[in-house]
Amino acid sequence: MNYENEGAILDLIKAKEDDLNDLRQQWEDDFKLYTLEEYVPDDDSDNKIYEKYTSSQPRNFFDKVMDALTSAEISIQIKLADDAKQKDRDAASLGELYLFGALAAIDRRLRNMGEPPLRNSMSFLASLRGWIAQRALVYVEGKQTVFDVSAWDIMHTTWEAGSNGLLWAANKRKITKAQLYSEYGEEISSSEATLVDFWDEEINAIIVNDKFVKEPEAHEIGHVPVYVASVGSMPSLQDKNFKSTLPYRGDSVWSSSRKLYKPFNKLVSRTMDIYERAVVGSILHYSKGGDKKIVGDPYKTFQEINLDINKEEDIKAFPVNQAPAETAVLHSIVNTDIQTSTLPYPLAYGGTKQAMSGAALGVLADATRSVYSPRTQVLSQAYTWLCEELLSQFKNNGAKSKLEGYDSKEHFFSVNVKPNNIDPSWFVNVEVRPKMPRDRESEVMMALSATAKRAADDIPLVSKRTAREDIMKIRDPDAEERRVLEEMGMGLPPIMATNIAKALKDAGRPEMAQDVMALMNPNIMRPYIPPEVLAAATEALGRNPETQPLAQLLSQAMSGGQQGTPQTPQGG
Repeated sequence: MNYENEGAILDLIKAKEDDLNDLRQQWEDDFKLYTLEEYVPDDDSDNKIYEKYTSSQPRNFFDKVMDALTSAEISIQIKLADDAKQKDRDAASLGELYLFGALAAIDRRLRNMGEPPLRNSMSFLASLRGWIAQRALVYVEGKQTVFDVSAWDIMHTTWEAGSNGLLWAANKRKITKAQLYSEYGEEISSSEATLVDFWDEEINAIIVNDKFVKEPEAHEIGHVPVYVASVGSMPSLQDKNFKSTLPYRGDSVWSSSRKLYKPFNKLVSRTMDIYERAVVGSILHYSKGGDKKIVGDPYKTFQEINLDINKEEDIKAFPVNQAPAETAVLHSIVNTDIQTSTLPYPLAYGGTKQAMSGAALGVLADATRSVYSPRTQVLSQAYTWLCEELLSQFKNNGAKSKLEGYDSKEHFFSVNVKPNNIDPSWFVNVEVRPKMPRDRESEVMMALSATAKRAADDIPLVSKRTAREDIMKIRDPDAEERRVLEEMGMGLPPIMATNIAKALKDAGRPEMAQDVMALMNPNIMRPYIPPEVLAAATEALGRNPETQPLAQLLSQAMSGGQQGTPQTPQGG
């Protein structure tokens, strides 16, 4: 698409901005719930409502959901066919490390900018707005590959989708004078300006105060590097008049409860008013010839109200309004609706100390799944798109990079990755799972039972890989299998003897080290180990650079080629 001037782009954006006006008002109202804006009664024109209660439930609920999303387990896997060759699996493993390293680099860049990690920002926007948007770029600056990913606030984002993805997307934000000069070398007289970051399938342009500071320039990515998605399962619909139902898409955490907090605050405020009036306790003073005086509100401050009456002097308590019997019923109805629209209390907030069975924990997890699942699903989709974008853009625009971070097992790694190591056609699978209460003992027993043989000629119900993945919910079952095989290899007699001998030598007892290694003479001890176990353990040890020498020793010691007594390992 050709854009003759700034006005053509701004007109395009303006036309789509109007479609979001209803949603923007809803986002503003939701933000007031997040900030716990003070409740103000609508019917307090005569100042007779003294107590103004503002429930903290909206913020507590939001924080609970945020905690689940930011601490959720993220598993990123490059899926291959079951018959894939080992070199393809090794390449995919390197690709997974690249993705984890790129995500760590993104978070470091955001941290240096004073922003929260990417997952926190996306979780916050998914919970607050019910929509997420992100822009992803990979480019080389100097000799360093830059992973430039930003979470856009949907409040100031506009876009238009086509049959194959976004046709264009734009984001507005305020930028200070210093920021504008630092990023684009432009100077303005005012303290701030409005910046528009515009992308379509071919070009990128930056407009500040209705003027280009970056002329439309081909980005050569091949598509719009922006992702927009809504929380929930509602697709694009049109009503009977073919009007868009976009304002109904995107579920914030208060999508079901946002209209309940105002009546709840009203009920509590008025109940507190009745209590305060009862505490004041004004009196009626009846006396012959007394003057009638009712100044102000007798329910607000204590008063002695003198009344003229033709009888003996008398003093009575001023009658206090009682809460209607229906008050408790109304409280119960509103509170129950809030509970069913958010998270059940007290179970979801750790309010029970009872020991719970695995079945009970499952029921508890299911009670909260409807709150978490829509948001974890949109995070999974966003991370899948981002990983595919990181792969394709690094392949086309990146340079050899040293990437560091933590893998899916939270183990630190450092790898060098080149663009030709990356295959953009890899199938990336991302799952985001909140840490739900689990009965791990029950899961272990179930996994053992499902993989056990009932008879010598029987086969187990499921494979160990299926048990790890579906029953134990292990994020990376392949990596876990490699770790098991590595541990099995470390426990084999030749490896144990080598490690024991090394420990003895380091302790200053070389003669005992020689004796231990002598026990490994094939004429003295040659334990039988199934060939398939030996091969798997050797392969697992060989994957780790630290245990590669042990893999070579195991292969030599257990093969028929070594007939002499193994040498005592050298220190180091």
